[in-house]
Amino acid sequence: MNHHPAHPQRVFAHQRILRLTQDVFQHGARMLAEAATDRIGNITAVVGIANGGLTPAATIAHALRTPTYQVTAKHNTTDDPYHQATGTVSHDLHPLVVRLRGRRLHGNVLLVDDISGSGATFTTLLPALAPHLAATCTVHTAALCRNTGSDHNPRLWLWDVNDWVRFPWEHPIPHGHPIEDLTLPHRVQPA
Repeated sequence: MNHHPAHPQRVFAHQRILRLTQDVFQHGARMLAEAATDRIGNITAVVGIANGGLTPAATIAHALRTPTYQVTAKHNTTDDPYHQATGTVSHDLHPLVVRLRGRRLHGNVLLVDDISGSGATFTTLLPALAPHLAATCTVHTAALCRNTGSDHNPRLWLWDVNDWVRFPWEHPIPHGHPIEDLTLPHRVQPA
């Protein structure tokens, strides 16, 4: 399926590539897990958005000791730095449907991605998940980063960014780009 939202453009200052190191990522994911429990309550499932949201979702689910599921969504034509997303989000819920085997998610579900770049991925997946949710289910969004151009504020996120972000599970940063490491924030957003 494809969804064609009118979407904002991600903001890129073109000053440096922001790098999230493995250590800072691990601490940040634990902060998101703790904030989810403190602000939302018991999380019954974590759904990771492939590809970028799978590692954060697995780390958060492990910290919460809750099941993790997977969906796929894509609207980037390349992983090259500073490339704007198309806004046309293709998604596939088949991995989730197979794992559910006719059941529905219930309680508080955390939908996780690495970044809310324009917000289009979250806004496409939220209604698409509806047929797979019990009437009592509430889906909450979480991301490591929120681009300042995003049209969607996740329920929880750590960093507001205005440049390209390189996550630990991605390809190495191309040579010639200045790099700035993201530091652990003092709190989970929104404050």
